[in-house]
Amino acid sequence: MRRFAHLGAVVATTAVLLPSLAAFNPAQAPSAPSERDGQDPLVVEEIGPAAVGPDSTVRIEGEVTNTTGGALEDVSVRMRYSGYPFQDRSRLGDFASAEGPADQRTPAYGPEAAVDGPLEPGQTAAFSIEADASDLKLDGFGAYPVAVEALAGGEEHLATVRTFIAYEGADGAPSPVDIAWVWPLMDYPRRTDDDTFLSSDLAASVGPEGRLGRLLAAGAQDPDLDLDPDSEEGTAPPEPASPSPSASADDESGDGDEDGGGDGEEADRTPVTWAVDPGLLADVERLASGSYNVLEDTDVPGEGETLPVRTVEADPGARVWLDRTAAALQDAPLVATPYADPDVPALLEAGLEDDLNAAVRLGGDTLQRTLGREADPAYALPPGGLVDTATLDYYADQGAETFLLSETALPPQPWVEHTPSAAAPLEAGGGEATGIVVDPGLTEALGRPSRAHGEAALAQQRFIAETAMIGGEHTGEDRTLVAMPPTTWNPGTEFASGVLEASEDLPWLSAVALSDVEPPGGESERRGPAGGDATAETRLGKEHMERVDGIRGTVRLFNSILVEDDADPYRPAVLRAESAAWREEESRAARSLGLIGASVRNGLASVRIVPTEPVTLASKTGTIGVIIANDLQGDDETVRVKLSMFSENPERMKVDDYQDEMEIGPGQKTTVYVPLEARINGRTMLYLSLQNTQGEPISSEETITPVNASGLGYQAMIISGIGALVLVAALTPRALRKWARKRAAALGEAPADGGGDGGAEGSAASAGAVGAADPGDGDGGAEGASGDGSARGGDAPEGGGEADGAAEAADDAPGSDAGDGGPRDGQAGQDEKDDGGERTESGASDDGEDARSTTGASDDAPADEAPADGGPDRKGDQ
Repeated sequence: MRRFAHLGAVVATTAVLLPSLAAFNPAQAPSAPSERDGQDPLVVEEIGPAAVGPDSTVRIEGEVTNTTGGALEDVSVRMRYSGYPFQDRSRLGDFASAEGPADQRTPAYGPEAAVDGPLEPGQTAAFSIEADASDLKLDGFGAYPVAVEALAGGEEHLATVRTFIAYEGADGAPSPVDIAWVWPLMDYPRRTDDDTFLSSDLAASVGPEGRLGRLLAAGAQDPDLDLDPDSEEGTAPPEPASPSPSASADDESGDGDEDGGGDGEEADRTPVTWAVDPGLLADVERLASGSYNVLEDTDVPGEGETLPVRTVEADPGARVWLDRTAAALQDAPLVATPYADPDVPALLEAGLEDDLNAAVRLGGDTLQRTLGREADPAYALPPGGLVDTATLDYYADQGAETFLLSETALPPQPWVEHTPSAAAPLEAGGGEATGIVVDPGLTEALGRPSRAHGEAALAQQRFIAETAMIGGEHTGEDRTLVAMPPTTWNPGTEFASGVLEASEDLPWLSAVALSDVEPPGGESERRGPAGGDATAETRLGKEHMERVDGIRGTVRLFNSILVEDDADPYRPAVLRAESAAWREEESRAARSLGLIGASVRNGLASVRIVPTEPVTLASKTGTIGVIIANDLQGDDETVRVKLSMFSENPERMKVDDYQDEMEIGPGQKTTVYVPLEARINGRTMLYLSLQNTQGEPISSEETITPVNASGLGYQAMIISGIGALVLVAALTPRALRKWARKRAAALGEAPADGGGDGGAEGSAASAGAVGAADPGDGDGGAEGASGDGSARGGDAPEGGGEADGAAEAADDAPGSDAGDGGPRDGQAGQDEKDDGGERTESGASDDGEDARSTTGASDDAPADEAPADGGPDRKGDQ
């Protein structure tokens, strides 16, 4: 927070600057019609004449209304005044703003008029006061204070209205003072992006009763000017008026055409120089050119939210106003700001001269397009009328030679006690230039409320009093005043027309063209611009400029994706954000900046990746399609973007090469096909974003697409199948052996069919023996079991089922793994083998299935591994 001492200094400085800056207050909102709590008890509707002469009759007319709860008896209105004029111009404002009953500033009593009554509550009655000027005994030329009082019951005060009268004096008015008019057609920026308006106020403003409609009609001084789009005359612009003294830069004295070239009506027009902001003309043109959007919500949308708008059809009244303006200004003197009246000192301080140059170019193009003409480049309208060295130099580089300034920029010399002439020399761009000061007192008087009932007469008298005070200063030198209303002036029609007429009618004024205002000879009565940074206290603040910088950054990113190198669709929006109109409108400026920023972000978000459902890959490789949309609709909004995609886990899911850059026309879509390779089944996230061609992301958010890999492909399936077959082949023999042993053990628990002895003897055989006896031959079974440990599974005889049981029993028999005499029985074993082999061939021919089972069982005890120890002993036992 700033310290209180510094805050006090700022407040004091502001109090000094405000009167001088009133004429250059571009952020002043158009005032609404004055609305009061009920009716005013006293309204003054007319005061005349404008210039009171010695033989004049002063007339004051108006109405009295009973705003109390009871009836009022003996209601009257009287005039109070002072017989001595004001001696100081500053006293005019103090007197006009005073409240309460009349006081010592109006000590003299004038005539009193009774009001027909009694007045019931809410009842209104008219009054009229007349006084001969000679009876007032006014003390010479000047402006005099007047108080109009409404009384009840003799002395009960009801209301007081303060105003002025101007008296010529017995000797007549002094030599007239020249007055030049600068008539503003300006406003604060009305749009966010080019198609979206902050409100519907501008459409109402260009109508016949709207602010801009009234300004145009009064400034054009054309009683036939019609702004009603529904009238027959309003269907086409009138023929441009021929050059007249009020429009010519060479002859605008208002004295008429001595050669008979102009008519009397044109000769009576007061010379006016129009001051125009091209940004306003562009806003009105957009109203007329087609349907547009109007914001419906005052809140700034959040990130990713769209602007809440409603669509409105083109406004025919805007086209009529624009056509009438072009006709009225066709040959009139015209000065203009750059587009949207930028805050030149603030932009120069921020190093944004490129933006200023763009505003100058865009302003010139807009004037040509809407009015069909150029402004006078020799005149500059610095914002707020304040300049520093950098500002003067910049305007001078643009061709400016004359600057319309505030009195703060060119104050009077300390020794000057009167209102000095408006023009003074100054230096700009290393050369000589002219500064023209807009009179702050006149600006304040013109800015008085003038639209409600009775306000126009009071505002008119204030203006008359201001000029009379200046005229009565008796300097003996020729002087020129420059009158310029506030840049967002919102006057009543009667008042706006009345002040121009007064410039011609008042004997102490002489209306001239702005081009006639030149510095007087001799020593200048004004000081030059102060050194240092004279604009620091008034220009746009740091916070505002930082927000503008953020908008400019987003616009730069947006422009980087456009194919057209010179395309810059948001340039006007940025210039509107840099307008000096936001200097004093902090809340409105904050909202406007927020909406402009949201509009630019939404434009950038219009180039987007269309979200898709999760993707499933049924094989090791696959392709996904990414849809990219360009929702922009402008003819020059073809974009070139780059798609960036990466996997959260490249070991699981690999993104292969794809066409990452593409060009998309406005309102079109394209699909990018991206190959993928899955290395592991499962879910993997892919992150997608759009970038410009330099690799800068154009969005702060990434699109996430989940990809599910559910299969690894045919090759992987073949490899897996082969592996499974190998595993089955390896495990099958062991499983079969185990099954055979269990089966043989189960069968060995009962005597073998047809061979009891053989079965018994076979059960006592060694572990490697195979019972191969014929089931019908008991001896054969015994012989088979008496052999050595050699296995002959492949030679199993018929009836191998019983032999398997014997073999299983032999495996489990004690001592089957050890025996003596193996070598001694070798030959016997070989003989038995031969004999058994023959039986195997015979048996195999009878029951091959049992033979295969036996073969499987014999594999578990190969002959070469059977122990020889114990063989003879077991044989001997048998």
